[in-house]
Amino acid sequence: MHKPDIARRFNGSAARYDQHASVQQHAARELAQRIARLPLPPRPRILEIGCGTGLLTRELAGLLGPASWTLTDISPAMLSQARRHFPGDSQQFLAMDGEYPSGLTGHFDLICSSLAVQWFDDLNSGLARLAAYLAPGGWLAFNTLAAGTFREWRAAHEQLGWQAGTRSYPPAAHIGRSLPFSGHLVTESLRVAHTGGLSFLRGLKAIGATCPASHHTPLSASQLRAVLQRFDKEHQSVSYEIAYGAWRRPPAGVFVTGTDTGVGKTLASAVLAHAWQADYWKPLQTGLADEAGDTDTVARLAGLPPERIHAPGAALQAPLSPWAAAALEHTAIDMHTLHLPGTQAPLIVEGAGGLLVPINEHDLMLDLIARFDLPVVLVARSTLGTINHTLLSLQALAARRIPVLGVILNGPPSPGNRRAIEHFGQVRVLAEFPPCGTLDTAAVHHLAALVPALDRCLAQAPESAPDSAPDCSP
Repeated sequence: MHKPDIARRFNGSAARYDQHASVQQHAARELAQRIARLPLPPRPRILEIGCGTGLLTRELAGLLGPASWTLTDISPAMLSQARRHFPGDSQQFLAMDGEYPSGLTGHFDLICSSLAVQWFDDLNSGLARLAAYLAPGGWLAFNTLAAGTFREWRAAHEQLGWQAGTRSYPPAAHIGRSLPFSGHLVTESLRVAHTGGLSFLRGLKAIGATCPASHHTPLSASQLRAVLQRFDKEHQSVSYEIAYGAWRRPPAGVFVTGTDTGVGKTLASAVLAHAWQADYWKPLQTGLADEAGDTDTVARLAGLPPERIHAPGAALQAPLSPWAAAALEHTAIDMHTLHLPGTQAPLIVEGAGGLLVPINEHDLMLDLIARFDLPVVLVARSTLGTINHTLLSLQALAARRIPVLGVILNGPPSPGNRRAIEHFGQVRVLAEFPPCGTLDTAAVHHLAALVPALDRCLAQAPESAPDSAPDCSP
């Protein structure tokens, strides 16, 4: 879709938009009511995508009270209209294509949009880019048109063997599939009465919503007259299917991975869950034929109640990589079906094996870490060989620009290894866990006292990995 053409059409309708946008006003009020029920912090940082003349902004301002606003739209004229409703210096206005956000600073407690994201060329990819700007615990809340919208207008074309110029909208079930964390979606059906097809088209033109679908061949004048006659004969209203969605990034969390299998990831996960009063989730569990599994182990060692334990996304029997274990069960793991569970507490996510363990024939554990966009706690042995393995793992993370919260060394203290890892890896060692005689809840509680507070770790963590991999040369 040609974005400058979209901007031009909305520029031309900005002055009269509010007089004709009855559906948009309804959708904005409904979305605002839904957002007002979300657990947002005081004075939330809000980014609005496609604010138009400020319909949603006005509704939300009355419901949420003081907030820090960044209002964006692809149309400068629409922004000018919105600015008239919000004079002063408490809002930032930015002309921007919401599908490809740019010029934004910081992260947001709420990213919202009302009947704007349907103009994205690739809706789910655009939503995923926006979600990257959410603060921990932040919400992405929006509405958009879904399949079934304008079905009467489309039917009038198809009955004559032609295609309507209105763009196609996705089934509601497909919306938000690219988001790495959990959310919910509901739909609303509206029927808007029109005196005829010409009235319907004039209504779209009045609000600037006339940019045709890509590669559409316009109808001739005679063809359009035939469509209007067919529509007027059979229909007196047009359907709108509006999908309302809300996805939440977990409040805070880390992805616990290791330099190898058996280095103590599960112990570290139990310690961190207890120290940080966090929930626990292992997306991919293998080896259930031989043992109860890491989820049960962490729940027992950390003393976590059931509501703070989340079931694995895939549970496999063989003690092999997820790829190999799934193949033995004649199945395959689709990484994009794994979503961070919704939580109120911080979240500890434990990986399977090391960074380059295969999940399926295309994806590695490193790809899953990048998808979840959580900082990493890397667990390593403290003993001989750990410098090489740890620095290689840090290089792999830096190459993908994945931030590392720190390293946990498991085993007998080794000041030389710690110093080398911190120096050459450009990373902090968060804690050193000495050998435990008996691995039980008391031992986990003792080790938890060695771990810095999560807020302190996050405050000192980089926004992203270094621009280059750690220099491992002496």
